Amino acid sequence: MAQQTADEYRDSVTLAGERSRALQLEELQEVDITGCSEIPEVELLGVISSRASDNTLGRKLVEFYESTMRRNNKKPAIIYRRFADLRRSYENDRRFYESSLAKEDSAAILLYLNQQGYHNAEVLYGFGYDGVAKKKTLRFVVNEGKRAAIDTFVIRGLVVGDEEFQQSIMSQIQTRSGSPFTEATLERDLSMVLRELRNNGYYQASYTSPTVQLSKDGLHDTVLARIYVGKRKRIGSVSFEENVNTYRSVSEATRSRQLEISAGDWYSEEKIEESRSNLMGLGTFEVVLIDTLVQKNREQDSVLHLRVYTRNAKPHDVGMNLLFYQTAVDNFLNLGLGATLQHRNAFGGAQVASITTQYVLQDVARLTQGQQLESEALASLVLVWPNIGRLFDQRIALQTSTFYSARQLITPFRLESFGLTARAPISLYTHTFFNGIDLSVGLERQIPLNFDFAINRALAEANTAEDTVYVRSTFNQFLVLSDYLKKSSDFFTGINAGFTLRGDHRNSPVNPTRGTLSSISIEWGWGAGKYIRGQGFVSSAFGVGNRLVGATKVKVGHIALLDFVRGDSTKNNTYVPLERQFFAGGPASIRSFASRRLHDPASGRIDNVSANDDYVLANVVGSASLIELGFELRYTFKRPDGLDDLWASLIERSGVTFFTDIGNSFNRFTSELYGTAKLEDFVYNSVVAVGAGYRFETPVGPFRVDMATSVYDPTRVDGRWITDRKGVFNSGNWQLSIGLGHAF
Repeated sequence: MAQQTADEYRDSVTLAGERSRALQLEELQEVDITGCSEIPEVELLGVISSRASDNTLGRKLVEFYESTMRRNNKKPAIIYRRFADLRRSYENDRRFYESSLAKEDSAAILLYLNQQGYHNAEVLYGFGYDGVAKKKTLRFVVNEGKRAAIDTFVIRGLVVGDEEFQQSIMSQIQTRSGSPFTEATLERDLSMVLRELRNNGYYQASYTSPTVQLSKDGLHDTVLARIYVGKRKRIGSVSFEENVNTYRSVSEATRSRQLEISAGDWYSEEKIEESRSNLMGLGTFEVVLIDTLVQKNREQDSVLHLRVYTRNAKPHDVGMNLLFYQTAVDNFLNLGLGATLQHRNAFGGAQVASITTQYVLQDVARLTQGQQLESEALASLVLVWPNIGRLFDQRIALQTSTFYSARQLITPFRLESFGLTARAPISLYTHTFFNGIDLSVGLERQIPLNFDFAINRALAEANTAEDTVYVRSTFNQFLVLSDYLKKSSDFFTGINAGFTLRGDHRNSPVNPTRGTLSSISIEWGWGAGKYIRGQGFVSSAFGVGNRLVGATKVKVGHIALLDFVRGDSTKNNTYVPLERQFFAGGPASIRSFASRRLHDPASGRIDNVSANDDYVLANVVGSASLIELGFELRYTFKRPDGLDDLWASLIERSGVTFFTDIGNSFNRFTSELYGTAKLEDFVYNSVVAVGAGYRFETPVGPFRVDMATSVYDPTRVDGRWITDRKGVFNSGNWQLSIGLGHAF
């Protein structure tokens, strides 16, 4: 149907009325809106109910093959019936023209335009065959006309004693004389006024629907809004009522500390809701109600009384779980078994106590990379105090833990750890870039077991005194730890303290489509090793197109040793706890390399070692510096029509990713290599990887399988650029990895 004038469409409407009965069964193949100059057509499509048939490729193929078989006298009956069944399954996707619905849609468009200030708008519609699109089309032709402006805007009744507060409210109102009329903006302004009043003591504030008077020409509006302020009220008292529900009581002091409002404060709807949220956040209540009680005594008509009602939930849980999770720091995908005993009101103050034991296979992506798996047996006792004070007017919680860990790194090398840690998470303001801070301190004792096999083998292969010195340099950090355990009277091998600034502005923590996640952390360590560790991280997600999301990552880190002098046998200490060192490579790092297998060829390559020793060292001797950049395009498949719900759901939850990873680890923790990286190494010795992956959505994040190769690989002697290599698509040039959750 070619573009038509309004007069031609009036004729079309008349024709549609005459043929309405015949057209009731006509399939609706296209719905479009034309003629708009200000309002986007897609916005008006969201107002109407008429929808076109879903004419998918699958439906077309089924109809084609069924019609072909219908003309074939020798067709197999069972196959023909199957195609007929498939064709009938697509019937639910067909839509038909309904004149009554089209009329209602025309009125809906007109109403929407009127609400936006287009009081002289016209909407015509017609249904027929579009010779250009070759589809049976329902088309709405819109003539918006000139938009009305607000000639006079009056708010009556908005009078409060505080002139500064009143001016603050008025300054936030967007509707004003001379501005275009928009009903949604007017409603939003009045809701804002009501919210501000109720959050500043005006408990009974309300407003009536605004009156809008139109001029005869429809181009000028007079808007009158009426606000009822009421009397300002303070909180007179707060009473607590508890239903223990046969469980231990939660102390009234604990419940009281969760309130954001107290006696003497002006009534605030927002603070009451925050108080309720704080109480529910303790995890000890199944019901929380905060009621306002108005005294009948006229002398106290400016005072409100709050009643805080709580009903206790079951405080204890015991469970055994299959563990399948991604770690927070290095994003390794771990698999294991765990058992937990938890009590959420251990001492009557909503303290959470939990005892956990678990056995975990760490970084199971190594199975796809031909590497030996690490394992860890862990037992911990965690105590959480939900509210110990305030800082910057924000509540401080305290989490303490005692743990024992036996970690099998590379057979038979093990690392045993025992420690005490305390962490205080503090929430900051939600509108700032960093909206949280974590303060932490810890004591730790680490014991390397059975590491002698590696160093003794390396020393046995040393032929000269220089070789022996080189071996001792390579294994220096574990020799330092071993000597510290033998010579020091201290039980703990290290103390660490630090802070992390964190900001989370994503629209979803599991599968974000927009927003940023960021952190900056500084940690000081003292004991067997002396160091300062800093790390910065920021990732972002943003919409690129329909079902297409872009994401970026920047991660940098550096560890400065405080007691290191190269060449000084008494000050060549390179010990840093293994979990605080930097490693590159793996499913959440540079994905063209296996986990922990990527090191700078200048400041990270350990020469003159056997292949087996090199494998051991790659996993236990990390680096002091790290840089990683990343970019991803994430596409989620559209739910297909005409398929069984199960298969359609599986496809809808699937997607593909195309990505680029750039980076490397530098300044290996050996006496010879630490601190040798040059500025140009960070540029010329960074790997550039590209790849693609498959994603499947789960409740805890997307399960992913990625395949990547290095476009630029500085660890190669020859063929650093992919164009210089032979057999680019040979499997040896690619790395497979799996993960849970996005890589960043």
